[in-house]
Amino acid sequence: MQNCCIIIPCYNESERILAAEFLTFVTENPNFTLLFVNDGSTDDTLNLLQKLSEQHAQINLLHLSKNVGKAEAVRTGILDALKNEHYSYVAFLDADLAIPLEEFKRLFELTTANTHLEFTYLSKIRRVDAAVNQTYKRFLMGRILSAMTRLSLKLPVYDTQCGCKLFSKNIASAVFKLPFISVWLFDIEIFWRILTLKNRAYFTTNTLEVPLNKLMDRGSSKVSGKALFKLPFEFLKIHRTYTK
Repeated sequence: MQNCCIIIPCYNESERILAAEFLTFVTENPNFTLLFVNDGSTDDTLNLLQKLSEQHAQINLLHLSKNVGKAEAVRTGILDALKNEHYSYVAFLDADLAIPLEEFKRLFELTTANTHLEFTYLSKIRRVDAAVNQTYKRFLMGRILSAMTRLSLKLPVYDTQCGCKLFSKNIASAVFKLPFISVWLFDIEIFWRILTLKNRAYFTTNTLEVPLNKLMDRGSSKVSGKALFKLPFEFLKIHRTYTK
């Protein structure tokens, strides 16, 4: 049985963490471990996560005393997980479970059934037979970023920003070795790093974009208006850095 550590970055998530769902998931799936990374939260998140980690051996907590942002919180968690030889795969998932755990499990089973796959990711592709619920604002922002990313990477990726990605241990150790340029657009950097490490043919044979069957609307985005204003500049910085 293949084992996987799922990194879950948390910043002031005390009102959104569905503790019962996480507990049920690890109880029913002994090959998964959850690593919550508390990113310097100022609310009751740390206390909640401490109690949650005490309830099950497959739930761990990594506390960062200072807020470092989602990109570095995810990177720190993945590097910590990679120290454990028990895991063949590492992943990251948003704490609010807008992407349900059942969707992650489906992605994992599809990946492990195809041993050539080293990087897989869920995608918010709207389909008639899927319940992909998101606000028009999120949908529009996602499509704009997607169009810009396709032009930059020259890869036919529909959605780089979906908050659930899965990596083999080997590719993760290379992708997350160095800090990211961007706090919010580090997902795009993941694609750039893989493209730099490998080649375009690698995306055809060793990666897979998997459409979501279900996406929950968990409320407004945590990206502030100030951060939204910075996104185009962060994107340009990423593009200029990696196209060199």
